[in-house]
Amino acid sequence: MGKMKTWDFVVVGAGIIGCSIARELELRNPKKSVILLEKEGSPGKHTSSRNSGVIHSGINQKPGSLKAALCIRGGALLKTFCRRSDIPMKEVGTVVLARNDEERAILRELERRAMGNGVQGVRILDADLLKRTEPYAQGTEALLSPAGAIVDSTKLVEGIAADGSSNGVSFVFDAEVKEIRDKGDHLAVSTLKCAFQTKFLVNCAGLYADRVAWMMDVGRDFCVFPFRGDYYRLKPERSYLVNSMIYPTPNLELPFLGVHWTKRTDGSVIVGPNAMLALGREKYKDASINWRDTLHMLLDIRFARLMSDFDFLRIAVNELKLSMSKGAFVRAAKQLVPSVSEDDLLPDQGGIRAQLVDRKGHMVEDFVFERTDKSFHVLNAVSPGMTCALAFAGHVTDLISAG
Repeated sequence: MGKMKTWDFVVVGAGIIGCSIARELELRNPKKSVILLEKEGSPGKHTSSRNSGVIHSGINQKPGSLKAALCIRGGALLKTFCRRSDIPMKEVGTVVLARNDEERAILRELERRAMGNGVQGVRILDADLLKRTEPYAQGTEALLSPAGAIVDSTKLVEGIAADGSSNGVSFVFDAEVKEIRDKGDHLAVSTLKCAFQTKFLVNCAGLYADRVAWMMDVGRDFCVFPFRGDYYRLKPERSYLVNSMIYPTPNLELPFLGVHWTKRTDGSVIVGPNAMLALGREKYKDASINWRDTLHMLLDIRFARLMSDFDFLRIAVNELKLSMSKGAFVRAAKQLVPSVSEDDLLPDQGGIRAQLVDRKGHMVEDFVFERTDKSFHVLNAVSPGMTCALAFAGHVTDLISAG
């Protein structure tokens, strides 16, 4: 038997983050070998394709934060990539509604953040201007960000993967990583398909990023808890009710944006998601339980601490109602677009958000990285992770190069 090849870089996880980082590593280091290992049969089968496909304009992120910088830069890079690669993308605009004085104050904060982040064209709409923009939306005021865009997220991740492949990235699918061992001068990576050797590993495993990190005794302070988000779609004949992306005023202290309306690139309209704790990291629809995932979560001290937070528990109960009752979900949707009825909504896709929780039981909102001398672990790349993806890849590659 010949000597096994040692790759310069092994990237784990072919979601949009993993594909973007593998592509960037190859573009920066054309003489080095990059291979991406994915447990599914094609790229982006989980969070990267099971989302609303929003390219965020940067109105929610705090000015000066890494998230804000990467969101602004990443959004511009994604739009350029989509135009160049003929990936469906439209700048339909983002509308955030306010219904009372408290929500109007939050709109001013979002406007301040947008200005601080350099988002162009953002303005406050009074009730009359709102009706001209979104005739069926309900609010006393709204914030409009014209730069908000929508993309076909499945085609986007496939396009980034294809571009990476054309630049020299190798892909191996159906290759779930089961073990990582440090052999001194290299890492031995065992998968269900075969084994690989690498000088450096980049963990972008998303829903399983914590478990891959734990294989190297990294990231022990964190655990991923899965939150399922369900969507409905408007009947085609009612798609005229929504022209853009319509959001409620957010709770700026939480990572969830609430049930919102999204006009997709094909003209269809979806509404959602809710955010309910899932009984499995891949439990998108059926009511069965992944006992391994669920018991692991229930027995984790971080889960107990999270559930002891009264504010979180109150929100979790409300989200459970939205998940269990279509009527409750419709009532939440009607707060933004009152003309919709329960009969107008049909079941659509579901997705799982990989929510990182720290040892104190707090949901982590910032990007989290950990590294060793032979590995780099992306433990948290939540929303606006897709928007940030290409800029995020550049940032991570810089960190890896800096050593």
